[in-house]
Amino acid sequence: MKTSTWHSTRLKMEIDLSKILLWLGIESQELQIPVAGLCLDSRKISSNDVFIALSGNDNHGIDFAYQVQRAGASAILAESVKDGKAKPKSRQQTLTIPVIEIDDLSEKLGVLAAHFYNNPAEKLEIIGITGTNGKTSSAWLMLQAWDKLGIKAAYIGTLGYGTLKQMHELTNTTPSALELQAILAKFVQAGISHVSLEISSHGLVLGRVNNLKISGAGFSNISRDHLDFHETMEHYSDAKKSLFFDYPLKFAVLNRKDYYGKKWLAELDYATTSYAIEDDKADLNATNIELMPQGINFELHWQGKSHPVHTSLLGQFNIDNIMLVVATLLQQQYKIKDIIALIPLFRPVPGRMNRVENHNNGPLIIVDYAHTPDALEQVLQALKQHNARKIWCIFGCGGNRDKGKRPQMGHIAETLADYVIVTDDNPRYEDNQQICDDILLGMNSKPLVIHSRKDAIAHAINNCHSDDLILIAGKGHETYQLIEGIYHPFDDRVVAEKLLAIQGEKCA
Repeated sequence: MKTSTWHSTRLKMEIDLSKILLWLGIESQELQIPVAGLCLDSRKISSNDVFIALSGNDNHGIDFAYQVQRAGASAILAESVKDGKAKPKSRQQTLTIPVIEIDDLSEKLGVLAAHFYNNPAEKLEIIGITGTNGKTSSAWLMLQAWDKLGIKAAYIGTLGYGTLKQMHELTNTTPSALELQAILAKFVQAGISHVSLEISSHGLVLGRVNNLKISGAGFSNISRDHLDFHETMEHYSDAKKSLFFDYPLKFAVLNRKDYYGKKWLAELDYATTSYAIEDDKADLNATNIELMPQGINFELHWQGKSHPVHTSLLGQFNIDNIMLVVATLLQQQYKIKDIIALIPLFRPVPGRMNRVENHNNGPLIIVDYAHTPDALEQVLQALKQHNARKIWCIFGCGGNRDKGKRPQMGHIAETLADYVIVTDDNPRYEDNQQICDDILLGMNSKPLVIHSRKDAIAHAINNCHSDDLILIAGKGHETYQLIEGIYHPFDDRVVAEKLLAIQGEKCA
Protein backbone atom coordinates (compact mmCIF):
# COMPACT_ATOMS: atom_id res chain seq x y z
CA MET A 1 0.00 0.00 0.00
CA LYS A 2 1.10 3.58 -0.54
CA THR A 3 -0.27 6.82 0.78
CA SER A 4 -2.59 8.67 -1.57
CA THR A 5 -2.41 12.29 -2.66
CA TRP A 6 -6.10 12.85 -3.35
CA HIS A 7 -7.02 12.31 0.31
CA SER A 8 -5.16 15.41 1.51
CA THR A 9 -7.04 17.81 -0.73
CA ARG A 10 -9.62 19.71 1.28
CA LEU A 11 -13.05 19.75 -0.31
CA LYS A 12 -14.10 23.25 -1.30
CA MET A 13 -17.33 24.08 0.48
CA GLU A 14 -19.12 27.33 1.24
CA ILE A 15 -22.42 27.26 3.07
CA ASP A 16 -24.19 29.92 5.08
CA LEU A 17 -24.16 29.45 8.88
CA SER A 18 -27.90 30.12 9.09
CA LYS A 19 -28.47 27.12 6.80
CA ILE A 20 -26.32 24.91 9.03
CA LEU A 21 -28.34 25.99 12.05
CA LEU A 22 -31.56 25.23 10.18
CA TRP A 23 -30.38 21.63 9.74
CA LEU A 24 -30.15 21.53 13.54
CA GLY A 25 -33.64 22.95 13.96
CA ILE A 26 -32.52 26.50 14.78
CA GLU A 27 -33.84 29.46 12.78
CA SER A 28 -31.52 32.49 12.68
CA GLN A 29 -31.51 34.90 9.75
CA GLU A 30 -29.05 37.14 11.58
CA LEU A 31 -26.14 34.70 11.27
CA GLN A 32 -25.58 34.78 7.51
CA ILE A 33 -21.88 34.02 7.80
CA PRO A 34 -19.99 32.06 5.12
CA VAL A 35 -18.70 28.68 6.34
CA ALA A 36 -15.86 26.85 4.55
CA GLY A 37 -15.72 23.76 6.75
CA LEU A 38 -16.63 22.01 9.99
CA CYS A 39 -13.85 21.06 12.38
CA LEU A 40 -13.63 19.12 15.66
CA ASP A 41 -9.90 19.63 16.23
CA SER A 42 -8.88 23.11 17.38
CA ARG A 43 -5.38 22.51 15.97
CA LYS A 44 -6.70 22.00 12.44
CA ILE A 45 -8.94 25.06 12.06
CA SER A 46 -8.78 26.89 8.72
CA SER A 47 -10.17 30.27 7.77
CA ASN A 48 -14.00 30.47 7.96
CA ASP A 49 -14.37 27.05 9.58
CA VAL A 50 -17.03 26.45 12.21
CA PHE A 51 -15.49 24.87 15.29
CA ILE A 52 -17.53 22.06 16.86
CA ALA A 53 -16.94 22.24 20.63
CA LEU A 54 -18.12 19.02 22.26
CA SER A 55 -18.53 18.10 25.92
CA GLY A 56 -15.72 15.64 26.69
CA ASN A 57 -14.59 13.55 29.65
CA ASP A 58 -11.53 15.66 30.47
CA ASN A 59 -12.35 19.05 28.98
CA HIS A 60 -14.93 20.92 26.95
CA GLY A 61 -14.11 21.98 23.41
CA ILE A 62 -15.12 25.55 24.20
CA ASP A 63 -11.94 25.82 26.30
CA PHE A 64 -10.11 26.24 22.98
CA ALA A 65 -12.35 29.08 21.79
CA TYR A 66 -9.65 31.78 21.71
CA GLN A 67 -7.28 29.47 19.86
CA VAL A 68 -9.80 28.76 17.07
CA GLN A 69 -10.79 32.43 16.87
CA ARG A 70 -7.14 33.38 16.27
CA ALA A 71 -6.90 30.63 13.63
CA GLY A 72 -9.77 32.18 11.65
CA ALA A 73 -12.88 30.29 12.78
CA SER A 74 -16.08 32.09 11.78
CA ALA A 75 -18.26 30.66 14.58
CA ILE A 76 -18.46 28.01 17.30
CA LEU A 77 -21.18 25.43 17.83
CA ALA A 78 -20.87 24.47 21.50
CA GLU A 79 -22.50 21.42 23.04
CA SER A 80 -24.44 22.01 26.24
CA VAL A 81 -22.64 20.47 29.21
CA LYS A 82 -23.68 16.86 29.83
CA ASP A 83 -23.96 15.13 33.18
CA GLY A 84 -20.68 13.48 34.11
CA LYS A 85 -18.74 15.43 31.47
CA ALA A 86 -16.16 18.19 31.90
CA LYS A 87 -17.44 21.73 32.47
CA PRO A 88 -16.03 24.66 30.46
CA LYS A 89 -13.36 26.79 32.10
CA SER A 90 -14.26 30.41 32.82
CA ARG A 91 -13.43 32.81 29.98
CA GLN A 92 -11.02 35.66 30.67
CA GLN A 93 -11.95 37.77 27.65
CA THR A 94 -14.83 38.28 25.25
CA LEU A 95 -15.01 36.38 21.96
CA THR A 96 -15.69 38.30 18.76
CA ILE A 97 -17.18 35.34 16.88
CA PRO A 98 -20.66 33.93 17.59
CA VAL A 99 -21.02 30.95 19.94
CA ILE A 100 -24.24 28.95 19.55
CA GLU A 101 -25.04 26.47 22.32
CA ILE A 102 -26.75 23.26 21.17
CA ASP A 103 -28.11 20.38 23.24
CA ASP A 104 -26.81 16.86 22.40
CA LEU A 105 -24.62 18.15 19.59
CA SER A 106 -22.58 14.91 19.63
CA GLU A 107 -25.64 12.90 18.59
CA LYS A 108 -26.56 15.43 15.89
CA LEU A 109 -23.15 15.49 14.20
CA GLY A 110 -24.09 12.70 11.79
CA VAL A 111 -27.08 14.65 10.49
CA LEU A 112 -25.09 17.88 10.35
CA ALA A 113 -22.13 16.33 8.52
CA ALA A 114 -24.32 14.46 6.03
CA HIS A 115 -26.12 17.68 5.07
CA PHE A 116 -22.91 19.70 4.92
CA TYR A 117 -21.24 17.25 2.51
CA ASN A 118 -24.38 16.86 0.40
CA ASN A 119 -25.31 13.36 1.62
CA PRO A 120 -22.49 11.41 -0.09
CA ALA A 121 -23.73 8.05 1.25
CA GLU A 122 -26.83 8.40 -0.94
CA LYS A 123 -24.53 8.00 -3.96
CA LEU A 124 -22.64 4.98 -2.60
CA GLU A 125 -23.22 1.29 -1.86
CA ILE A 126 -21.89 1.05 1.70
CA ILE A 127 -21.44 -2.31 3.41
CA GLY A 128 -20.85 -2.02 7.16
CA ILE A 129 -18.96 -4.83 8.88
CA THR A 130 -18.87 -5.31 12.65
CA GLY A 131 -17.70 -7.91 15.15
CA THR A 132 -14.88 -8.40 17.64
CA ASN A 133 -12.53 -10.30 15.34
CA GLY A 134 -12.56 -10.47 11.56
CA LYS A 135 -13.86 -6.95 10.79
CA THR A 136 -10.67 -5.79 9.14
CA SER A 137 -10.01 -9.00 7.23
CA SER A 138 -13.59 -9.25 5.96
CA ALA A 139 -13.73 -5.59 4.94
CA TRP A 140 -10.36 -5.81 3.18
CA LEU A 141 -11.31 -9.03 1.36
CA MET A 142 -14.57 -7.33 0.36
CA LEU A 143 -12.53 -4.55 -1.22
CA GLN A 144 -10.37 -7.10 -3.08
CA ALA A 145 -13.45 -8.92 -4.38
CA TRP A 146 -15.07 -5.75 -5.72
CA ASP A 147 -11.80 -4.73 -7.34
CA LYS A 148 -11.52 -8.09 -9.14
CA LEU A 149 -15.13 -7.66 -10.32
CA GLY A 150 -14.19 -4.36 -11.94
CA ILE A 151 -15.95 -2.19 -9.37
CA LYS A 152 -14.37 1.09 -8.29
CA ALA A 153 -14.36 0.53 -4.54
CA ALA A 154 -12.83 1.90 -1.35
CA TYR A 155 -12.33 0.90 2.27
CA ILE A 156 -12.55 2.66 5.65
CA GLY A 157 -11.32 1.01 8.84
CA THR A 158 -8.41 -0.09 11.01
CA LEU A 159 -5.99 -0.02 8.07
CA GLY A 160 -6.97 3.55 7.12
CA TYR A 161 -9.07 4.73 4.21
CA GLY A 162 -8.69 4.63 0.45
CA THR A 163 -8.33 2.05 -2.30
CA LEU A 164 -6.15 -1.04 -2.72
CA LYS A 165 -3.53 1.15 -4.39
CA GLN A 166 -3.82 4.24 -2.21
CA MET A 167 -4.31 4.23 1.54
CA HIS A 168 -4.18 6.89 4.25
CA GLU A 169 -4.03 6.43 8.01
CA LEU A 170 -6.92 7.04 10.40
CA THR A 171 -6.87 7.63 14.16
CA ASN A 172 -9.94 5.46 14.86
CA THR A 173 -11.34 2.33 13.20
CA THR A 174 -14.57 4.24 12.57
CA PRO A 175 -13.75 7.95 12.16
CA SER A 176 -15.83 10.77 13.63
CA ALA A 177 -19.10 11.62 11.88
CA LEU A 178 -17.49 14.74 10.39
CA GLU A 179 -14.42 12.93 9.11
CA LEU A 180 -16.45 9.98 7.84
CA GLN A 181 -18.79 12.14 5.76
CA ALA A 182 -15.84 14.17 4.41
CA ILE A 183 -14.09 10.95 3.34
CA LEU A 184 -17.25 9.65 1.67
CA ALA A 185 -17.63 12.96 -0.18
CA LYS A 186 -14.06 12.58 -1.49
CA PHE A 187 -14.86 9.03 -2.59
CA VAL A 188 -17.87 10.30 -4.55
CA GLN A 189 -15.71 12.99 -6.13
CA ALA A 190 -13.17 10.30 -7.12
CA GLY A 191 -15.83 8.15 -8.80
CA ILE A 192 -15.99 5.44 -6.13
CA SER A 193 -19.26 3.47 -6.12
CA HIS A 194 -18.79 0.85 -3.34
CA VAL A 195 -17.37 1.18 0.18
CA SER A 196 -16.54 -1.49 2.76
CA LEU A 197 -16.74 0.17 6.16
CA GLU A 198 -15.56 -1.28 9.45
CA ILE A 199 -18.03 -0.22 12.14
CA SER A 200 -16.69 -0.48 15.68
CA SER A 201 -18.74 -0.65 18.86
CA HIS A 202 -17.24 2.72 19.85
CA GLY A 203 -18.40 4.15 16.53
CA LEU A 204 -21.94 2.95 17.12
CA VAL A 205 -22.20 4.16 20.73
CA LEU A 206 -20.59 7.53 20.01
CA GLY A 207 -22.86 8.19 17.02
CA ARG A 208 -20.13 8.23 14.37
CA VAL A 209 -22.41 6.51 11.83
CA ASN A 210 -25.60 8.35 12.79
CA ASN A 211 -27.70 9.28 9.74
CA LEU A 212 -25.42 7.21 7.48
CA LYS A 213 -27.16 5.28 4.69
CA ILE A 214 -25.81 1.73 4.91
CA SER A 215 -26.99 -0.73 2.25
CA GLY A 216 -26.08 -3.94 4.04
CA ALA A 217 -24.17 -5.16 7.07
CA GLY A 218 -22.02 -8.15 7.98
CA PHE A 219 -21.43 -9.66 11.42
CA SER A 220 -18.41 -11.83 12.29
CA ASN A 221 -18.51 -12.67 16.01
CA ILE A 222 -18.46 -11.31 19.54
CA SER A 223 -15.91 -12.11 22.24
CA ARG A 224 -14.35 -10.10 25.06
CA ASP A 225 -12.95 -6.70 24.06
CA HIS A 226 -13.29 -3.01 24.94
CA LEU A 227 -14.79 -3.62 28.39
CA ASP A 228 -12.79 -0.61 29.58
CA PHE A 229 -15.33 1.37 27.51
CA HIS A 230 -18.52 -0.75 27.57
CA GLU A 231 -18.05 -2.17 31.11
CA THR A 232 -20.17 -5.29 30.47
CA MET A 233 -20.52 -7.84 27.66
CA GLU A 234 -24.22 -6.99 27.51
CA HIS A 235 -23.49 -3.35 26.74
CA TYR A 236 -20.83 -4.42 24.23
CA SER A 237 -23.14 -6.81 22.36
CA ASP A 238 -25.99 -4.28 22.44
CA ALA A 239 -23.73 -1.79 20.67
CA LYS A 240 -23.05 -4.28 17.87
CA LYS A 241 -26.71 -5.27 17.74
CA SER A 242 -27.81 -1.70 17.07
CA LEU A 243 -26.29 -1.81 13.58
CA PHE A 244 -28.73 -4.56 12.56
CA PHE A 245 -31.82 -3.35 14.39
CA ASP A 246 -31.61 0.46 14.36
CA TYR A 247 -30.54 1.11 10.76
CA PRO A 248 -32.75 0.63 7.66
CA LEU A 249 -30.60 -2.06 6.02
CA LYS A 250 -31.54 -3.82 2.80
CA PHE A 251 -29.85 -7.03 3.97
CA ALA A 252 -27.57 -8.55 6.60
CA VAL A 253 -25.14 -11.48 6.63
CA LEU A 254 -24.41 -13.10 9.99
CA ASN A 255 -22.26 -15.87 11.42
CA ARG A 256 -24.70 -18.55 12.60
CA LYS A 257 -22.04 -20.29 14.73
CA ASP A 258 -21.78 -17.22 16.95
CA TYR A 259 -24.27 -17.07 19.85
CA TYR A 260 -25.35 -13.52 19.05
CA GLY A 261 -25.40 -14.07 15.30
CA LYS A 262 -27.74 -17.04 15.65
CA LYS A 263 -29.98 -15.13 18.07
CA TRP A 264 -30.25 -12.05 15.86
CA LEU A 265 -30.97 -14.13 12.75
CA ALA A 266 -34.13 -15.39 14.45
CA GLU A 267 -35.25 -11.83 15.24
CA LEU A 268 -34.51 -9.93 12.02
CA ASP A 269 -37.44 -9.36 9.65
CA TYR A 270 -35.59 -8.39 6.47
CA ALA A 271 -33.32 -10.23 4.00
CA THR A 272 -30.54 -12.21 5.67
CA THR A 273 -27.92 -14.78 4.70
CA SER A 274 -26.36 -16.96 7.38
CA TYR A 275 -22.95 -18.58 7.14
CA ALA A 276 -21.09 -21.08 9.30
CA ILE A 277 -18.47 -23.79 9.39
CA GLU A 278 -19.86 -27.34 9.64
CA ASP A 279 -23.49 -26.27 10.09
CA ASP A 280 -25.94 -27.59 7.51
CA LYS A 281 -28.64 -25.21 8.78
CA ALA A 282 -26.64 -22.21 7.59
CA ASP A 283 -27.41 -20.80 4.14
CA LEU A 284 -23.69 -20.90 3.34
CA ASN A 285 -21.82 -23.82 4.89
CA ALA A 286 -18.14 -24.81 4.79
CA THR A 287 -17.16 -28.48 5.23
CA ASN A 288 -14.29 -30.91 4.56
CA ILE A 289 -11.67 -28.41 5.68
CA GLU A 290 -8.03 -29.27 4.94
CA LEU A 291 -5.39 -27.01 6.51
CA MET A 292 -1.99 -27.10 4.83
CA PRO A 293 1.23 -25.04 5.09
CA GLN A 294 0.35 -23.39 1.76
CA GLY A 295 -3.29 -22.59 2.55
CA ILE A 296 -6.73 -24.16 2.93
CA ASN A 297 -8.97 -26.42 0.85
CA PHE A 298 -12.66 -26.73 1.72
CA GLU A 299 -16.12 -27.37 0.29
CA LEU A 300 -18.60 -24.50 0.16
CA HIS A 301 -22.29 -25.46 0.11
CA TRP A 302 -24.93 -23.11 -1.31
CA GLN A 303 -28.50 -23.93 -2.31
CA GLY A 304 -27.92 -27.68 -2.42
CA LYS A 305 -24.70 -27.56 -4.45
CA SER A 306 -21.11 -28.10 -3.32
CA HIS A 307 -18.19 -26.02 -4.62
CA PRO A 308 -14.50 -26.87 -4.05
CA VAL A 309 -12.52 -23.87 -2.81
CA HIS A 310 -8.82 -23.14 -2.31
CA THR A 311 -7.31 -20.12 -0.57
CA SER A 312 -3.71 -19.26 0.23
CA LEU A 313 -4.88 -17.50 3.41
CA LEU A 314 -3.90 -19.20 6.67
CA GLY A 315 -6.19 -19.94 9.62
CA GLN A 316 -9.58 -21.61 9.74
CA PHE A 317 -11.07 -18.30 10.92
CA ASN A 318 -10.34 -16.93 7.44
CA ILE A 319 -13.01 -19.29 6.11
CA ASP A 320 -15.52 -17.28 8.14
CA ASN A 321 -14.13 -14.04 6.71
CA ILE A 322 -14.35 -15.43 3.18
CA MET A 323 -17.92 -16.64 3.71
CA LEU A 324 -18.98 -13.21 4.99
CA VAL A 325 -17.72 -11.73 1.72
CA VAL A 326 -19.32 -14.49 -0.38
CA ALA A 327 -22.67 -14.03 1.39
CA THR A 328 -22.53 -10.26 0.81
CA LEU A 329 -21.82 -10.70 -2.90
CA LEU A 330 -24.69 -13.19 -3.17
CA GLN A 331 -26.98 -10.57 -1.61
CA GLN A 332 -25.68 -8.16 -4.25
CA GLN A 333 -26.88 -10.63 -6.90
CA TYR A 334 -23.52 -11.95 -8.11
CA LYS A 335 -23.45 -15.60 -9.26
CA ILE A 336 -21.88 -18.18 -6.99
CA LYS A 337 -19.53 -19.50 -9.72
CA ASP A 338 -18.17 -16.01 -10.35
CA ILE A 339 -17.67 -15.45 -6.62
CA ILE A 340 -15.89 -18.79 -6.10
CA ALA A 341 -13.44 -17.85 -8.87
CA LEU A 342 -12.35 -14.81 -6.84
CA ILE A 343 -11.35 -16.68 -3.67
CA PRO A 344 -7.96 -18.06 -4.86
CA LEU A 345 -7.04 -14.46 -5.78
CA PHE A 346 -7.45 -13.13 -2.23
CA ARG A 347 -4.21 -11.91 -0.68
CA PRO A 348 -3.41 -11.65 3.05
CA VAL A 349 -4.65 -8.60 4.87
CA PRO A 350 -1.83 -6.30 6.07
CA GLY A 351 -0.80 -7.36 9.58
CA ARG A 352 -3.00 -10.46 9.61
CA MET A 353 -1.18 -13.82 9.46
CA ASN A 354 1.59 -12.17 7.43
CA ARG A 355 4.68 -14.24 6.70
CA VAL A 356 7.96 -12.36 7.18
CA GLU A 357 10.32 -12.78 4.24
CA ASN A 358 13.19 -15.08 5.20
CA HIS A 359 15.86 -15.95 2.65
CA ASN A 360 18.25 -17.64 5.09
CA ASN A 361 16.43 -20.92 5.77
CA GLY A 362 15.62 -19.74 9.28
CA PRO A 363 12.42 -19.90 11.31
CA LEU A 364 8.99 -19.13 9.87
CA ILE A 365 7.86 -15.82 11.37
CA ILE A 366 4.21 -14.75 11.40
CA VAL A 367 3.02 -11.25 12.35
CA ASP A 368 -0.61 -10.91 13.42
CA TYR A 369 -2.80 -8.22 14.97
CA ALA A 370 -4.31 -10.66 17.50
CA HIS A 371 -4.86 -8.49 20.58
CA THR A 372 -7.87 -10.15 22.23
CA PRO A 373 -8.03 -13.52 24.02
CA ASP A 374 -10.21 -15.04 21.29
CA ALA A 375 -8.02 -13.76 18.46
CA LEU A 376 -4.80 -14.99 20.09
CA GLU A 377 -6.35 -18.40 20.70
CA GLN A 378 -7.57 -18.67 17.11
CA VAL A 379 -4.22 -17.65 15.64
CA LEU A 380 -2.21 -20.06 17.80
CA GLN A 381 -4.61 -22.92 17.08
CA ALA A 382 -4.45 -22.15 13.36
CA LEU A 383 -0.65 -22.17 13.36
CA LYS A 384 -0.60 -25.51 15.18
CA GLN A 385 -3.03 -26.93 12.61
CA HIS A 386 -1.07 -25.63 9.62
CA ASN A 387 2.40 -26.57 10.88
CA ALA A 388 4.08 -29.29 12.92
CA ARG A 389 6.69 -26.86 14.24
CA LYS A 390 7.46 -25.69 17.77
CA ILE A 391 5.76 -22.33 18.34
CA TRP A 392 7.24 -19.25 19.98
CA CYS A 393 4.68 -16.60 20.99
CA ILE A 394 5.80 -13.00 21.53
CA PHE A 395 3.04 -10.72 22.78
CA GLY A 396 2.00 -8.01 25.24
CA CYS A 397 -1.15 -6.03 26.01
CA GLY A 398 -2.02 -2.39 25.43
CA GLY A 399 -1.90 0.05 28.31
CA ASN A 400 -4.94 1.99 29.54
CA ARG A 401 -7.23 -0.64 28.04
CA ASP A 402 -9.23 -3.64 29.31
CA LYS A 403 -7.08 -5.14 32.09
CA GLY A 404 -9.28 -8.20 32.53
CA LYS A 405 -8.12 -9.75 29.26
CA ARG A 406 -4.43 -9.73 30.23
CA PRO A 407 -4.32 -12.89 32.41
CA GLN A 408 -6.63 -14.62 29.92
CA MET A 409 -4.16 -13.98 27.11
CA GLY A 410 -1.29 -15.16 29.30
CA HIS A 411 -3.09 -18.44 29.96
CA ILE A 412 -3.87 -18.93 26.26
CA ALA A 413 -0.28 -18.27 25.19
CA GLU A 414 1.10 -20.64 27.84
CA THR A 415 -1.39 -23.37 26.87
CA LEU A 416 -0.98 -23.25 23.10
CA ALA A 417 2.62 -22.10 22.52
CA ASP A 418 5.78 -24.03 23.29
CA TYR A 419 7.74 -20.92 24.27
CA VAL A 420 6.35 -17.56 25.44
CA ILE A 421 8.02 -14.16 25.63
CA VAL A 422 5.96 -11.39 27.25
CA THR A 423 6.91 -7.96 25.92
CA ASP A 424 5.60 -4.42 25.57
CA ASP A 425 2.76 -3.65 23.15
CA ASN A 426 1.57 -0.02 23.30
CA PRO A 427 2.02 0.83 27.02
CA ARG A 428 0.52 4.28 26.47
CA TYR A 429 0.55 5.98 29.90
CA GLU A 430 0.56 2.79 31.98
CA ASP A 431 3.55 1.20 33.72
CA ASN A 432 4.86 -1.51 31.38
CA GLN A 433 5.93 -3.78 34.25
CA GLN A 434 2.41 -3.68 35.71
CA ILE A 435 0.96 -4.72 32.35
CA CYS A 436 3.32 -7.69 32.18
CA ASP A 437 2.57 -8.61 35.81
CA ASP A 438 -1.15 -8.66 34.95
CA ILE A 439 -0.45 -11.04 32.06
CA LEU A 440 1.63 -13.33 34.30
CA LEU A 441 -1.29 -13.70 36.73
CA GLY A 442 -2.88 -16.08 34.23
CA MET A 443 0.23 -18.23 33.80
CA ASN A 444 1.53 -21.14 35.88
CA SER A 445 5.05 -20.97 34.49
CA LYS A 446 7.39 -17.99 34.51
CA PRO A 447 8.00 -16.98 30.90
CA LEU A 448 10.68 -14.60 29.74
CA VAL A 449 9.72 -10.95 30.16
CA ILE A 450 11.66 -8.70 27.78
CA HIS A 451 10.21 -5.20 27.70
CA SER A 452 12.05 -4.11 24.56
CA ARG A 453 9.96 -5.50 21.72
CA LYS A 454 12.95 -5.51 19.40
CA ASP A 455 15.06 -7.44 21.94
CA ALA A 456 12.21 -9.91 22.48
CA ILE A 457 12.02 -10.64 18.75
CA ALA A 458 15.82 -10.89 18.54
CA HIS A 459 15.93 -13.35 21.46
CA ALA A 460 13.41 -15.65 19.77
CA ILE A 461 15.23 -15.53 16.42
CA ASN A 462 18.63 -16.18 18.02
CA ASN A 463 17.46 -19.02 20.26
CA CYS A 464 14.91 -20.89 18.17
CA HIS A 465 15.53 -23.87 15.91
CA SER A 466 15.43 -23.22 12.17
CA ASP A 467 12.31 -25.42 11.98
CA ASP A 468 10.45 -23.42 14.65
CA LEU A 469 7.67 -20.90 14.10
CA ILE A 470 7.64 -17.46 15.76
CA LEU A 471 4.34 -15.61 16.21
CA ILE A 472 4.66 -11.88 16.91
CA ALA A 473 1.17 -10.91 18.06
CA GLY A 474 -0.75 -7.80 18.99
CA LYS A 475 0.32 -5.01 16.65
CA GLY A 476 0.07 -6.43 13.14
CA HIS A 477 -0.06 -3.62 10.60
CA GLU A 478 0.87 -0.88 13.10
CA THR A 479 4.00 1.10 12.31
CA TYR A 480 4.51 2.65 15.74
CA GLN A 481 4.75 1.93 19.45
CA LEU A 482 2.80 4.33 21.66
CA ILE A 483 4.68 5.19 24.87
CA GLU A 484 3.80 8.13 27.13
CA GLY A 485 1.87 9.84 24.33
CA ILE A 486 4.75 9.59 21.84
CA TYR A 487 4.48 7.51 18.66
CA HIS A 488 7.83 5.74 18.23
CA PRO A 489 8.41 4.20 14.76
CA PHE A 490 8.12 0.42 15.10
CA ASP A 491 6.89 -2.19 12.65
CA ASP A 492 7.02 -5.85 13.74
CA ARG A 493 7.42 -6.97 10.13
CA VAL A 494 10.31 -4.61 9.35
CA VAL A 495 12.10 -5.30 12.64
CA ALA A 496 11.84 -9.07 12.16
CA GLU A 497 13.14 -8.84 8.57
CA LYS A 498 16.16 -6.79 9.66
CA LEU A 499 16.95 -9.16 12.53
CA LEU A 500 16.70 -12.16 10.20
CA ALA A 501 19.08 -10.46 7.79
CA ILE A 502 21.59 -9.85 10.60
CA GLN A 503 21.32 -13.50 11.66
CA GLY A 504 21.89 -14.56 8.05
CA GLU A 505 25.05 -12.46 7.83
CA LYS A 506 26.40 -14.08 11.01
CA CYS A 507 25.74 -17.55 9.61
CA ALA A 508 27.24 -16.78 6.19
